[in-house]
Parts: sequence; structure tokens; C-alpha cells
Amino acid sequence: MRTQFVIAAAVCSAALLLAGCESKGPEAIPSDGATNVGSELLVPDMIPTDAATGAVNGGIANDLDMEALTERRDPERLLRYYTSAIRLGDWIDAAKAWSLDAQMSPEKLRDEFGGKAGPKIAVGKGDIAGAAGSLYYEAPIVVDFADGRPSRRGTIVLRRVNDVPGASEEQLNWRIERTSTLTQ
Repeated sequence: MRTQFVIAAAVCSAALLLAGCESKGPEAIPSDGATNVGSELLVPDMIPTDAATGAVNGGIANDLDMEALTERRDPERLLRYYTSAIRLGDWIDAAKAWSLDAQMSPEKLRDEFGGKAGPKIAVGKGDIAGAAGSLYYEAPIVVDFADGRPSRRGTIVLRRVNDVPGASEEQLNWRIERTSTLTQ
């Protein structure tokens, strides 16, 4: 088992090194552990698991970038966190990526994305725009299900308060405000 983990870590490290050599950024944020390198999509085929239970080693939250919840500069970091949480079926942590006003719950996310085959979520490059003391990041999103449910295409919108005096810590961090692919 330890050998498999070392091999998986080496493959991921090599992919990161190759990604650093590419002059242009990724075109999408894959949710299935894949890494874009130029026009190729590298997908690690092995995630360390417990042989007896098949559970991901180290617990679900260990695989998530929890610091993304305090991100103020890069909205895509929060999107990577969110899509990873959905891929892992970590509905509680996925719900944390949403604004309090959205009233998103772990149960709503489980009902939307749960099942035997988790969804693959691809988020394209978005645009930042400012309005009335807030910044908005809107990006295209595609949700594909392997269990026969129809794919969904739409947009996802993140928002943060643009350093307005008196804003709370929560308001200053990027949060998902809405998406057109999710039943609200």
C-alpha cells in the first residue's frame, strides 16, 4: 500500500513539474483529480485507499485545500476546493464554499450530486467584474454524471465584498452565490 502511495505521489509531482513548464494556464478546472498540461489532461489513476474498506486514506477533509475558504485573491482556488469536495462526496465541506445567503445545505448537495457514480465537474475560465462594492466571478460549468443522468451546462457565480469598511471576514472571502446548474 505504501508503495502505491509513493508511486501516486511521484506521478502527481511529475505532472506538476510539467504543468510549470507550460506557458499558458489550464483551460478548465477538472474535478476528478486531473491536471491540464497544455492540451493533454493528466489523470492520476490511483488514489491511496484502505484495502479493506476502499475508503480514501487520511479522511476526506485531508484531501481538501481548507485554506481556500479564506481566499480573497483567486476565486478559482475556491472552485477547485468545491469541485474536489463534490468529487469526494464531502457534502459538509462542499456546502462551506457557498455564501450564507444561498442557504446551501449538505443535504441539498447530496441530493443533487450523490449516487453510485459521482459527477465530473469542469469549470472554465471566468471573468471578474465589480459592482456596488462587490466583486463577482462568473465562469462556465459542466456537470457530467456517469450513472445516466443528463449532463448540465451553465454558469457558476462567486462573490466577495470588495474590502468595504465594516465587512465581516466571511463577506471578504470568495463564496459561491449561485449556479444555473443546481436546483435551488
